[in-house]
Amino acid sequence: MNERWAINVDVEGFSAHYESGEDGKTRAILALGELMHAVFSIGTRVFPGTHENNFSERLFAHKYGDGFLLCSNFPESDPSRAIAIAAAIMRHMTMSGFATKAAISSGDMSDIKGCYPKPLRDATDERVDMGWGLMTIISVMGTALTKAHRLASNSHGAVLVVDRGLLGDSSPTHCIDWVSSDLPLAHDIANQSGLRVGSPAELHERLRAYCSRSPEPPAKWVAATFAHLKEPLS
Repeated sequence: MNERWAINVDVEGFSAHYESGEDGKTRAILALGELMHAVFSIGTRVFPGTHENNFSERLFAHKYGDGFLLCSNFPESDPSRAIAIAAAIMRHMTMSGFATKAAISSGDMSDIKGCYPKPLRDATDERVDMGWGLMTIISVMGTALTKAHRLASNSHGAVLVVDRGLLGDSSPTHCIDWVSSDLPLAHDIANQSGLRVGSPAELHERLRAYCSRSPEPPAKWVAATFAHLKEPLS
């Protein structure tokens, strides 16, 4: 990998829940808050960056809509850390009663605020007044965002999909069995950050419970979710 890896992770079914009534709206907001908690906990407790490693392990997280883009500080030799972080987040969210999708790609990210009009360049806290109204701005952009977001948009279900370019493969994408795969680093990340883990059997049970809860996800979504997951041993 000669570019920074990027994880696009978002709450599945956010719009359907948000538009299904007050209870659904509350659930959607709680899911987003739980995702925010998971990302923040990993960034502050596991990979905060230190003087000893020249901050090379630190993460950057940017909120977009109902999800986040997580980026590495520098290019890394392989996507194993990104996969472990994504799996830890997805397992925690599933054990908390929510569903997520994660897509991993690579690219560049840069601060583009200098290209904005002067009133926005001078904004503090990424906010600028519009009379009595308000505009909020995001000052970063790059192919890390566009490629990871496109990969996520082309995938269905609660899946963890990786750009095969990161794996040295000629095929477009690769789906990871994030429920049953033996990922020691994902366990370490979860334990250090205080996230929930769950056994493969527990994760399957929580996914099935999610699929039967109103508003029920489409059959195509359910099929895609379980297509790449190994059935746990009874």
